[in-house]
Amino acid sequence: MKQQKLLLITLSTVMLLTACTKFSEKAFNVSGSIDYLGDASLSISKIPLHYKYSPKEDFIVTPDDGGNFSVNIPLKDDSKFLFSIDDESFLLIADESDSLNMNINRASFPLKIVINSNNSADYVAYQEYLNSINGLDSRIEKEMNTYRDGLENSAIALSEEKVNLAKDHLSGTAYADLILKAKGELLVNKIKSIEYRLSNKNFDADAERRLILNEAKDDGFFMRQSLEAQRAGIRDVTHYYARTFGIYDSVNIAQGKELSEYDIKKLAYEELNKKRLEVIDFIDERQARAYAKLFLVAERIGEIELTKATPSYRAYLNEYVDFPEYTRFLTYFYNEIKSVSPGEPAIPFSLVDENGNIHTQADYLGKYVLLDFWAGWCQPCLDEFPAMRDIYNDFSRENFEIVGISTEIDKSVWQDDIKRFKNPWPQLYGGNGFDQKTFKAYKGGGIPFYILIDPEGNIFRYNDIRATFNLRNVLNDLLEK
Repeated sequence: MKQQKLLLITLSTVMLLTACTKFSEKAFNVSGSIDYLGDASLSISKIPLHYKYSPKEDFIVTPDDGGNFSVNIPLKDDSKFLFSIDDESFLLIADESDSLNMNINRASFPLKIVINSNNSADYVAYQEYLNSINGLDSRIEKEMNTYRDGLENSAIALSEEKVNLAKDHLSGTAYADLILKAKGELLVNKIKSIEYRLSNKNFDADAERRLILNEAKDDGFFMRQSLEAQRAGIRDVTHYYARTFGIYDSVNIAQGKELSEYDIKKLAYEELNKKRLEVIDFIDERQARAYAKLFLVAERIGEIELTKATPSYRAYLNEYVDFPEYTRFLTYFYNEIKSVSPGEPAIPFSLVDENGNIHTQADYLGKYVLLDFWAGWCQPCLDEFPAMRDIYNDFSRENFEIVGISTEIDKSVWQDDIKRFKNPWPQLYGGNGFDQKTFKAYKGGGIPFYILIDPEGNIFRYNDIRATFNLRNVLNDLLEK
């Protein structure tokens, strides 16, 4: 009896300590006011481990009638947070000792915010940096397109200018990682330039690749802190590095036509991935290698048939068991993709068309259905429409249907797009961008995104089918059977 009482007291103590620990979680307060919000949404989001595949952790901020707001953000680690109004964001300094107050003019966000904070000097430096690079990224992109066309340009010089501006404004501040990010963007543009010069017979691409990557290594790019500062870890560097070997051109020549990047990546995935892995050899630090390889394995899980991705996934779990944050994420993502693999039940939906009529997944049982997740701003989505219309006209509605699900945020824009493109298949409004419920349930990472559902309501093909690539042949085989 005494032992039972002692055990009960011990358990009660543990529960009390656990409750106290939860109660005393670290947090920082963000308060302020905004002059006008309208239909825009205001939120604070934790920057995730993986830019595309990690689950999002958002804190919705709802101003009162006077535009005032206040929210406590829990701090569980050294996380970074973005304060966002729709698709415009401002990077916050997560400081539990700080009570951050922001006075926001909607029209000038994020370039001009009145801030009261223990870190005011750093916030001022950050805003000065944002103002100094305002419009610079679009200029760099324009010049890179000129580079691609073989014309004189200032793309690399402008990228170097961005690095120098980051150094001038952010050295010694809490935003110093943005210097590393700018250096990473410069590296990507240098690598892109190799592909653009491949047609020059006197150009030594191998020597240029070695030179650029060795310089990057000497500059510390392949250290963990630098990799973590990039938009997408090692992804962009490895992606554009793989493109410098002329693989895209080889695939187009073999196919006898110019394919989309999506289709080329499907056909030449293994060859491209082999080249991506060459970049990993420049990384010496173990955790930096684990962090970098996490992105390559995640891309593999998200882009190719799961059975082909599984060996790399299993090998990563075995090799990097000492980095549980990374292995937990990959396990989560692997299981998420597995849940929407071919043979699994299709995700139920209930969405409205332009006339307000509700369409559900059950309405389309008994035929093959292609779900087309799209938006009017997505050029690759629009490029598919002519071939989709031809296929749609050539197959009976008894056997095949297309259902367009828009990820457009603004419903009026979607309605204008429907009138503009005049596609004959049902058009449903999902809204909410990439947070659209059905798109997220299918683990979509970008658009265009396609799911082919069989007559029994099960997933038949998962994002490996396109009208310009293989949809017609797949339907011919299925309907002949």
